Amino acid sequence: MKQDLRPTTGLDRAQGILSASAFVLLLVGTNTPTPLLPLYRDQLGFSPLVLTLTYSTYVSALVVVLFIASSPAIVRRAPLMLLSSLLVAILADTLLATGMQQGVLAGRVLAGISGGIGTGAAAALTVAVFGEKGRAISVTGNLGGAILGTSLCQLVVFLTGVRAVSLSFEIHLTMCLVLLAPLFGVLFARRKSNSAIFTYSDSHKSSVLPVLHQFRWALFTGCLAWILISCCIVFLPSYFADHAMPLVQALGIPLMLTGSLGGQLFSPRLRQLAGFLSGMWCMLIGIGLIFGGAWLVLGIASLAGFCLVGFGAGLAYRSSLMLLVLRVSPVTQGRISSLYAAITYGVAAVAIVLSGFLTRVADMSTVADYVFVSLFVLILALNRHAPKLADLD
Repeated sequence: MKQDLRPTTGLDRAQGILSASAFVLLLVGTNTPTPLLPLYRDQLGFSPLVLTLTYSTYVSALVVVLFIASSPAIVRRAPLMLLSSLLVAILADTLLATGMQQGVLAGRVLAGISGGIGTGAAAALTVAVFGEKGRAISVTGNLGGAILGTSLCQLVVFLTGVRAVSLSFEIHLTMCLVLLAPLFGVLFARRKSNSAIFTYSDSHKSSVLPVLHQFRWALFTGCLAWILISCCIVFLPSYFADHAMPLVQALGIPLMLTGSLGGQLFSPRLRQLAGFLSGMWCMLIGIGLIFGGAWLVLGIASLAGFCLVGFGAGLAYRSSLMLLVLRVSPVTQGRISSLYAAITYGVAAVAIVLSGFLTRVADMSTVADYVFVSLFVLILALNRHAPKLADLD
């Protein structure tokens, strides 16, 4: 019998809202260190190797835990997993706030673990009460957390300087503690309802790999969109610094992340108005504007390109996940969300590492040119196979 997943009580709605908020908060924490990297280098004396490890240790832990968390036995314990993810995030903040190399690296590992165990759990608990409206939490929460984490930490850096190395994580720790109590209360009050949903859904008994294979083009599209976003974050600030375009260097990535969030939030409306959209042409035109603006020293063109790249990548990443989880149970939603995140993050991390090796034989700007030309060709080749908004009907 098909379950009615629409929230009927205030307690149902509270679970959906608090679970989604917890996921966003986890992503706020994992993105907080980005604005701190210059302080780690200039004020605390972290070496380039240590700065690189702050990224690789986090991603490695995140991807491994996401794969483990896709197990049906784990997803069925979604309430415990989500609460545990906040507790692990609190411990991560405690270590990161020390500002010491060992503490930062250990904290990044724990941040990856917290994000890994919280992704599928938050998705499952949100869908359990919000149904179709809750399916995009794994995507929208991801970008929302990235924007909030980066922006809030940048503000703390601006206001407090080197004190932000500790204060940023102390603020996040406090936010986790504040959310933990009401989340525990709601999940405890709904423990019987959640147990019924996760125990009696037969979807946990079957493999989700056939779903991933059936919609493999959606999975490829999601990977390519996340590679593009990651490469923009890693390469383009330095690229525009080399081209003496400080305004683009400062605003490009925030505009891209904001555009990506916009692409996700407006997707339902766009599906009614322009169901043929996939986001791929926005990414292609955006890449052209970014690098055309750099070549012509026309900052406004590059900034417009960042907005288009973000909008297209956000739309494509969301559409791909939504196609994978269309009309599945909460348990399967949690499993596929974890696997989708693990695969896309993992592929993007490998792409970044491989691109990083090229910087040993060429300067950053040259490597960026080759990387984005390659991405342009791949996006163009995948365009006809990418999920369209109309496919979600």
